[in-house]
Amino acid sequence: MAGVQATADERLLRALAEELKLPLLQIARASELAQQQGDTQVLSSITRIAETALRLVDGFLLSTDLITREMSRLEPVPVASVLYDTARKLEPLARQNNCDIELSLHGRYGPAMAHRESLETALMLLGYSMIEARTPERQRHRILLAAHKSTHGLVVGVFDNQPGLSADMFRRGRALYGSARQALPTVSASSGAGVFVADALLKAMEAPLRIARHDKLAGLATTLYLSQQVQLV
Repeated sequence: MAGVQATADERLLRALAEELKLPLLQIARASELAQQQGDTQVLSSITRIAETALRLVDGFLLSTDLITREMSRLEPVPVASVLYDTARKLEPLARQNNCDIELSLHGRYGPAMAHRESLETALMLLGYSMIEARTPERQRHRILLAAHKSTHGLVVGVFDNQPGLSADMFRRGRALYGSARQALPTVSASSGAGVFVADALLKAMEAPLRIARHDKLAGLATTLYLSQQVQLV
């Protein structure tokens, strides 16, 4: 088991290293330009690129910590609050990339069983990947953070209006990440490490990613168990 996990970590680390090449190069070039021009807009762009890269690294470290500790206990988490916070944090990058961030919370439901930091980080990484994978031809790219009840629990995910996302593509991406430069071309503009770090975080909660649909949009989602805790109104 330890050998299998080491192999998975090595593949994820390789994908992560490939993913970080581009933002580090962008930071270096943008820093040179900002120094030459004193451009505050370029400096703001550098900040967002650095934050994205740091979130990816933090997500990877968190996933390895959770697996090593065999996952801390899950607790009731208000998913609507997590989605709202995630959307707010994604907004600056979305504006920079001509994307619209939307929330969709269908129905009424109580908290779901999760590890809050892992859930928010996973959703952030999925959002980053989809924002940066937008096609230049599309005038506006729509990113939807959504939750809805199903017969198995609460489906939570990130969806968009980019074509081509399918279960077969995701299955192939899972087999290729760490060895291919672009394991998920429809979801990520680079190695797809953000998606697979998100998957590792959710797997640690026994809630792996899968392809899902919401309001006619395709995306990546997980299903969380609803808390059975009695709530006083």
